[in-house]
Amino acid sequence: MKVEMVSVGSELLKGKINTDIAYLGEKLDSIGLAIDRETTVGDDREKIESILQETLNRSDIIITTGGLGPTFDDLTREVMAKVLKKKLVFDREVMHQIAAHFANRDLEMPKNNERQAYIIEGAKVIPNKVGTAPGMIVERKTKAGSKSKVQKASIIIMLPGPPREMKPMVEEVVLPYLKEKYERKILKKSVLHISGLTESAVYEKIQEVVEIERRMEGGILRFSILAHLARIDVEISGEGENELLVDEMLHKARQEIYDCLEDYIYGEGEDTLESVVGGLLLSKRLTLAVAESCTGGLIGDRITDVAGSSVYFKEGIVAYSNEAKVRVLGVKEDTVNEFGAVSRESALEMANGIQRISETDIGLATTGIAGPTGGTAKKPVGLVYVALVWPKMGLEICKEFHFSGKRREIKESTVINGLDILRKALMGKG
Repeated sequence: MKVEMVSVGSELLKGKINTDIAYLGEKLDSIGLAIDRETTVGDDREKIESILQETLNRSDIIITTGGLGPTFDDLTREVMAKVLKKKLVFDREVMHQIAAHFANRDLEMPKNNERQAYIIEGAKVIPNKVGTAPGMIVERKTKAGSKSKVQKASIIIMLPGPPREMKPMVEEVVLPYLKEKYERKILKKSVLHISGLTESAVYEKIQEVVEIERRMEGGILRFSILAHLARIDVEISGEGENELLVDEMLHKARQEIYDCLEDYIYGEGEDTLESVVGGLLLSKRLTLAVAESCTGGLIGDRITDVAGSSVYFKEGIVAYSNEAKVRVLGVKEDTVNEFGAVSRESALEMANGIQRISETDIGLATTGIAGPTGGTAKKPVGLVYVALVWPKMGLEICKEFHFSGKRREIKESTVINGLDILRKALMGKG
C-alpha cells in the first residue's frame, strides 16, 4: 500500500517548518500505514498540477495539506478537480457552516470565503470545526495498466494546512476511515522514554534485544531508536493476528529493555519528565521550589504544565543577574566574586536559598552560559550547573554539564537534565 503526501504552500519553501508530515506520519504508523514519499510544492498552478498528476498515477493513497483557503493563491481544490476531471459543486451545508463560523464570532464573512463551499463532485466532506476550509475524501477507480482491466482503488484525502484545523479532521474522520478500509492485523506499540544516555549508549545497552526483527508464529516484533533533544525513545511495534499474542510479545520485549536500561527509563507513551516528577512529588507528599538563571523560568513552566502541580510546586524565582542571586536567594557575594555566578558553589547556594525562603522540602537551581556570547576558555558556552538540595534527606547534589547547540537547545537540555536529576533523587538514585 503506497501512501504519498503533497504539502502545498510557498511558505514551506521559505523557512516555515512543516509539522504536518511528522504528525501524519506518526498517526498513519499507528494503524499500520507509512508515508512512502512527501513532496512540497509552492503556490504555482502548473507545478501543483504536475505533481498531483504524478502522485495519482503511482500511489494508492494521496494526502494533501494546504491550499484550501479562500484567497487567490489557495489552488489545491481547483487543481485537484482538474486532474481528477471532476466538477466543483456548490455545497449549501458547507456554506452554512462557513457562514456560522463568522456569525458566531460577530464577524462579517468576506465574499471570497464562498470559494470554500465548492466541493469536488462526489467527495465526502470532512467538517472543519475550527476554521473555514472543509477537508475532502475522494475515492476513484483507475486502471492499473493500459492493457489491464483490473481496477485499482485510489483514495485522495485533502486537508487544510494549519495543524489546529487539520489534526481534529485526522483524528475524528481520516484515521477511522483508513483504519476501516486497510487495517487487517492487530497493531500495537509501546514507546519507552530514556533520559541520561546518548543514542549510541542506548543502542549499546539494548543491542542484543533490538538488532533483529523478530518473526514468531502469528506475529512480528520491530524496534526503532528515535533521538530527540536530551531524550531517546525506544519504540516497540507488535503486529499479528491474535491480540493476546501481540500483547505477550510487547510485554516480553518491554521487560527485556527495562532489564537493560533500568532507571534510565523515566516513562512510557504520553509520560513526560514533568508528569513523572509531579507524580513522585505527589505520592511522597513533598514540595518543590526552583531558582533559575540560565533557564529563565523554563523549569517552572514545564512543572506547572501538569494539572494539579500547585499541590507540590510552591515557588519559582528567575534570578538572572548576579545582584538578584545575592539579594533574593542569599548567595554570598564572596562566592560570586571567587568562583563566579556559573559555578558549583553558586548553584548550591542558589538551591539552598530557594529551599530556605520557600520553606519547601526540595530546592532545585540552574546556572550556566547559554550563549552564543559570554563564554571564556575556562567557562565555555554550554557550561551548566544544576543543583538540588533536600535537607531532610541530607542530600546535596550538583552536576556539571557541557551542552552544545544553539541558545534554546542549551536551555532545553538543562531543563530536561534538571528534571531528571530531580526524578532520580525522588527515586533514591541521586
